[in-house]
Amino acid sequence: MKNIEEILEKLLAEQDFLKEMQGRIVENYDIMIQNQQQNADNHEVVIHNQTTIIRNQEIIVNNQINIVRNQKQIVQNQVQLDVILQTQAHLLNLVKKLSGQHESIEETSQFINDLIETKKESINAKPFNDPSSL
Repeated sequence: MKNIEEILEKLLAEQDFLKEMQGRIVENYDIMIQNQQQNADNHEVVIHNQTTIIRNQEIIVNNQINIVRNQKQIVQNQVQLDVILQTQAHLLNLVKKLSGQHESIEETSQFINDLIETKKESINAKPFNDPSSL
């Protein structure tokens, strides 16, 4: 009889052990499910962030394209302004010759350049954020 009781106690102990292990397995499954849900949530956030990054990159590329276009326009404007400046020098030189003042085109160009430098200095003397400079 004692042998049966020992076997019964061992079986009960093993049953308790198996019950405890099954409980741990269930807890581990719950943790795994929570981790999978968190991974899914994180994946959604990553996809959203990647979409935002792609949109921002598209904006950056468009801005760079516009910067290049603006730079080309600035160069074209500088060329046109240079032509206008040369034309003004020739016209002023012709007007001076018609009025009896004879000077070389270089002297007339220097006169215009001096006017430009004077204007630059007056612009630099006023701060750009001063409303009166506008």
